[in-house]
Amino acid sequence: MHAHQIDVTAHDLGRLLGQQFPCWAGEAITRIPSYGTTNAMFRVGAGKVARLPFIPGDGAPIAVEADTLRRVAGALPMPTPEVLAIGEPDEAYPFQWSVLSWLPGEMPVPERLLDARGLVDDLAAVVHALRRMPVEGARTAQRGGTFHELADEVHGYLRELGGGHDAEALARVWDDALAAPLWDGPPVWLHSDLLPSNLIVNAHGRLCGVLDWAAAGVGEPSCELLAAWNVFPAERERFRARLGVDDASWRRGRGWAVAQAAHALVYYRDTNPGMVEMADRSLRALAQESV
Repeated sequence: MHAHQIDVTAHDLGRLLGQQFPCWAGEAITRIPSYGTTNAMFRVGAGKVARLPFIPGDGAPIAVEADTLRRVAGALPMPTPEVLAIGEPDEAYPFQWSVLSWLPGEMPVPERLLDARGLVDDLAAVVHALRRMPVEGARTAQRGGTFHELADEVHGYLRELGGGHDAEALARVWDDALAAPLWDGPPVWLHSDLLPSNLIVNAHGRLCGVLDWAAAGVGEPSCELLAAWNVFPAERERFRARLGVDDASWRRGRGWAVAQAAHALVYYRDTNPGMVEMADRSLRALAQESV
């Protein structure tokens, strides 16, 4: 996916576990297929998952994500992974890595949601719970500021979309987001990457876990609206109502969604089919909101 990524294998993890956490060294290791763009994921035994970054300098360091997970533990209405261990580099693998508790469930597929309205309500409850958390000492979320510095870059991505996308409609949505009033409220806690690949649902289609807190932190809340076009586009107005989103925040939320999806579709077009599928779905929903 990236020119500078390194290959990470189950053998690497087995070696690292043997060196640093020998109590887990004999457990089965299985690579987990993932849409992830920065970490290799491995199931360890029945109850653990290891996250090993494969690119340098992208996203939060493992220790920072672990600190976030400890902060949100118990604060949300459903589980988040528990940090079980932080591993260190060795002579062959250059980054910190982590072992987390395994949360059972499946990634939601927007076209096949068993309880779309219930899922909207569940995720809105998570966002509200995050907003009640104290922000003192927290870092700025990856999408916790503004997106105006991306103006020209996103227009470039929109020109490269192809695939039957209405680039002109999407450009109007993007320009409208750039013109929206800025947030003037206090910073709040954000997950900031609420995509289907970071959520898990149970057999009834209800949310049962929120994953990947590498981008989390504090900032202005419109980036949480990524879910409206990525997770349950047919129920996005219900999500808006549950969060009490005003017009300016909705416009900014559309901007974050356009920026994320346009970049993902162009950058990962030939390397990450799952990410491209999510981006394609989001862009088609966003084009319907052209102003």
